Amino acid sequence: MRIAVTGTPGTGKTTLCESSNLDVQSVIGLAERHGCLGPVDSDDGAAPVDVERLIEALDWTPNAEMILIDGHLSHLLPVDAILLIRCHPSILQTRLEERGYSAAKVVANVESELIGIIAAECENLPCLELDSAYSTDSMIAALERWAADGFKPHQPNAAIDWIEVIHGDD
Repeated sequence: MRIAVTGTPGTGKTTLCESSNLDVQSVIGLAERHGCLGPVDSDDGAAPVDVERLIEALDWTPNAEMILIDGHLSHLLPVDAILLIRCHPSILQTRLEERGYSAAKVVANVESELIGIIAAECENLPCLELDSAYSTDSMIAALERWAADGFKPHQPNAAIDWIEVIHGDD
């Protein structure tokens, strides 16, 4: 079972993956291995992944083991289910600033998290959406329970709406 661990950069995907006892592969690692990683963009310091080419290059056969695919593009790969990690926008802003992201990159990622861009892209597969305010261990346990139940229900919890959280019913 391949599970995409996705979310806006800075939400805690890699921390969760590294804390698990599961096999983990990163989108960047897969892209490097398959020659699908472009040169680093001087504007944002990131190397673009050619997702379409990577999908064509992957030769994944069914596997009973649970493998986590770490990366904010992982939900675009051929996976069985998605663990979407969300993070309150104000916390995310602090994390990205501490990483040294440019002001423009911080704003773009915080806005993406605020309006749920990645969440909107995860509608076609079973998706467990969790707030990174929970402990890593509790998120891993929730994922394992959901996987053991065959990823049912399809959307086991309500989607996180940061606008509602921040502004309430006003």
